[in-house]
Amino acid sequence: MTTPEDTPQTSPAATPRAGGDESLNDTSPRPALLDLRAQWSKLTSDQKLRTKQLGVVSTIALLGLGLYTASSSGKKEAPKAPQASNLDMGAGLRGDSLEVKLRGDLQKILDGQSLLGDRVTAIEEGKVVPGGSAGAHTPAAGDGGDLPPAIPGEAPAYPPVPREAKGAADEIPAPPTPPAAPPAPPAPPTERQIGAIGAATAAQGAEGGASGGAASKKGKRTIYLPPGFMKARLLTGIDALASRDATSNPEPIIARVQAPAVLPNEVKANLAGCFVIGNATGSLAKERVEIQLVSISCVDFESHAVVDQAIKGFFVDADGKKGLSGKVVTRAGATLARSFIAGTIAGISQSVEGSFGSLSTSALGSVRSLDAGDAVKTGIAGGLSKSSDKLTDFYLDLARQAGPVVEVGAAKDVVVVIQEGLALEIKPSVGSKF
Repeated sequence: MTTPEDTPQTSPAATPRAGGDESLNDTSPRPALLDLRAQWSKLTSDQKLRTKQLGVVSTIALLGLGLYTASSSGKKEAPKAPQASNLDMGAGLRGDSLEVKLRGDLQKILDGQSLLGDRVTAIEEGKVVPGGSAGAHTPAAGDGGDLPPAIPGEAPAYPPVPREAKGAADEIPAPPTPPAAPPAPPAPPTERQIGAIGAATAAQGAEGGASGGAASKKGKRTIYLPPGFMKARLLTGIDALASRDATSNPEPIIARVQAPAVLPNEVKANLAGCFVIGNATGSLAKERVEIQLVSISCVDFESHAVVDQAIKGFFVDADGKKGLSGKVVTRAGATLARSFIAGTIAGISQSVEGSFGSLSTSALGSVRSLDAGDAVKTGIAGGLSKSSDKLTDFYLDLARQAGPVVEVGAAKDVVVVIQEGLALEIKPSVGSKF
């Protein structure tokens, strides 16, 4: 233990000495608010971090403001937009002012004509001597005193042309000749159009009449149609099957020719209005309907001629590809789902059927022994299995019949291409009326 006497006592003389040393070390005391080191040491680490961030942001803002001020001070003032001028339609453009102006001009013309007539009269009467000077004009008292002086008889001569100008005029080259006009483009080829079926019939009939005899009546009148194409429009839509049986059972389709047929060498045949019939089959790979021409039928009401003959060709769609593009539709989804369910039931029934009874194996083979209850269950499971198999086959047959089809609507514009040329036999109608 320590006693109060053992505690070291600081002498009063040492205290003032220490105070004197402090005063020697810091001769310029600072206020508490301006002592930045002391204030910084009192801040926590988070406050110091925020203070640093604020200082960085302030520095960046000051730099940006200075750069913006320096850049904006060097820019020139934008020129002011010109003031819009007020379009004022003057009084001279109005209808009443035009009328007044025209009347004034007409009056001036009339005054000039009257003045010219007075001068001519004065010359005829001798009051004004043509070719005389202004002093020679002696107007009579009270008659023609207000006439203007006569025009001098001789016009002043033009000054002579200087030599420099004359030499320069001789040195001036002749003006260049204008460029020759480009040659005219060649005229478009004229399209020749073969007459209608009736015209060909009439020509053939006249030729036969000239030759005379029964041989002309027995001979066939024909017109040759070479390969070509013609615009047509479908009169019927079609749902073409795209299954394996589609080729053996095509769908018929009919179209009407809308324009004359385009033949080789800018020749056209007037087959507008004829009907063409074709057989259509669907193609699932192309998603198109392939149509093969079967026949063409034409009727001329005036000449009573009929054409109905087989033809070979095909249809082309607006995209220039063979066949008609359509929409593929299949309706076998529900049927296939039912077939799947029936097959699943058949498989479960077969597995259940084999689980009943006890199986014994011997040298002679395996023998299944069933009691009365197991026999009934096995029979029900077997019947359900066989009926499910038959139901699966039935639904699969329905799915084959409801195979995918390619739908094409009516009134579709197509191009009929004649693949091989043929001689159209023109048949006269029976009697004078159809």
